[in-house]
Amino acid sequence: MNISQKNIDELNAIISIELKKEDYLPKVEKGITAAKNNAAIKGFRKGHVPGAIIKKMYGNSILLDELNKEVSEALNQHIESNKIDILGRPLPIPADNIVFDINNPSDFTFEYELGLAPSVDVKAVSKKTKIEKSVVAIDDKTLDDEVEKLRERYGNITNPDRAEGEKPEFEKVELNQELFDKVYGPGVVNSLEEFKEKVRKELQDFSDKSAENQLKETIYTTLLEKIEIQLPESFLKKFIKATNEKPIDDTQIDTEYPQFEKGLKWNLITNAIAKENEIKVEFEEVKNFSKEQIKVQFMMYGGGITDEMIEQFNNTMLAKEDHVKKSYEGAMEQKLFTFIESQLDIIEKSVSFDELLNKKED
Repeated sequence: MNISQKNIDELNAIISIELKKEDYLPKVEKGITAAKNNAAIKGFRKGHVPGAIIKKMYGNSILLDELNKEVSEALNQHIESNKIDILGRPLPIPADNIVFDINNPSDFTFEYELGLAPSVDVKAVSKKTKIEKSVVAIDDKTLDDEVEKLRERYGNITNPDRAEGEKPEFEKVELNQELFDKVYGPGVVNSLEEFKEKVRKELQDFSDKSAENQLKETIYTTLLEKIEIQLPESFLKKFIKATNEKPIDDTQIDTEYPQFEKGLKWNLITNAIAKENEIKVEFEEVKNFSKEQIKVQFMMYGGGITDEMIEQFNNTMLAKEDHVKKSYEGAMEQKLFTFIESQLDIIEKSVSFDELLNKKED
């Protein structure tokens, strides 16, 4: 067996794998013998089917399986031993006039196209990069407006027989214990002061979360603009076409590629930051991230769950591989953004609640 690599440029390469008959035939013969020992064919006792019949029935299939195995192992070993950082996976280059015939074995040459991962310079992740962060303090007017909305939301419709397309009108309810109990549950708040304080806190929490999400989006777009990354576009479009679950034409690929490219570039940037700064996520961090997400989900449905119940539910979820994977990715993203934010020059700007909402819509 001979493996060679030809670099077309910094982003593209072709690997050639030459297989001689002696490289694969002994293993093919073993495969035929194994099939003979296990085959159950009518008219023959198990293990007594003539080799010629097995070869005729299954020979080419066994040959193809062995060739695929030999080539895959050689390809993976070459990439790993030479520490080649690739994008996606190797794509086979179709060969003309190649014949797989167990009765006429020959030498083969298989070629694969590689998309090489580019080097990524993350020097833009520094105090030289300025990012604006919105800061909101809930004022009395914003609070009063929200209270009025709640009075209306829990009120009765005054135009039930309205025409199609006409907006419903509500009669506002009184600011009393009945409303407090409807909004937050019986006995949770017991005075107008407590009610307003709870509404203010919810508005502040919402504002802080929205501002943090906007900051993440700004960091995302800013770093994508500042960090130049060249990608093997032609290879990646072939990769998308080859790996898409459903058939996809070139027009669809051209339409979807820009978003795919952004996502890939961001992954390369964050991977470079994590590697350069040795950012890792321990299982305890994954566990805590999962627990916080579970808390948020239960709060959306009204809460009413103890810490012990959350702990038990979290342990159950962490026994599921897909949940652990998602929690790991979430914890890593959270840790990376925290680190990136600490490295940039974050300039806080006071905005009103309405300005924050308008910015969110933009």
